[in-house]
Amino acid sequence: MPRLTSLSLVIAAVLAVTEASAQQPAVPEQMPFDVPYGPSITADRAAQVVQAVVAEARRPPRNWKLAIAVVDPNGDLVYFYRMDQTQHASNNIAIGKARTAARFRRPTQAFFDVMQTPAGAYVSTLDPTLVASPGGIPLVEGGRIIGAIGCSGAMGSQDHVACQAGANTVR
Repeated sequence: MPRLTSLSLVIAAVLAVTEASAQQPAVPEQMPFDVPYGPSITADRAAQVVQAVVAEARRPPRNWKLAIAVVDPNGDLVYFYRMDQTQHASNNIAIGKARTAARFRRPTQAFFDVMQTPAGAYVSTLDPTLVASPGGIPLVEGGRIIGAIGCSGAMGSQDHVACQAGANTVR
């Protein structure tokens, strides 16, 4: 009987190792979000992008009040606009979303999504200024990141929709 118990333990250990290795994600051959950086967005162009965001936020019946930040590829502020009656806390959040999207070359929604999983607990350790909330989007022109836009003041999903309207003006 002890021999049967030992064999059972060995089989259980082999099955556990096999199951664990089957759950390991495959290593991708290509690097995700590998978009090269380009020249910085200009202030005039950033103002046009912000106008599209404001138009989306005001489209009836909406009355979203947003802080809107546009940064260069390094994450430094190029243009900032706060709509009337936007909550004051949204100023720095919008800048943080834009900075995160530019520096990490991906929408902040990606960090929000991964943090909803048990494996996503590491995200907060990447950078103390990282903002993992929808509403930060890289601005890509000609296949190169020229900056990013961040919106804050409404719900994350609303921030994202408004920012996407601005990002869509850049191609």
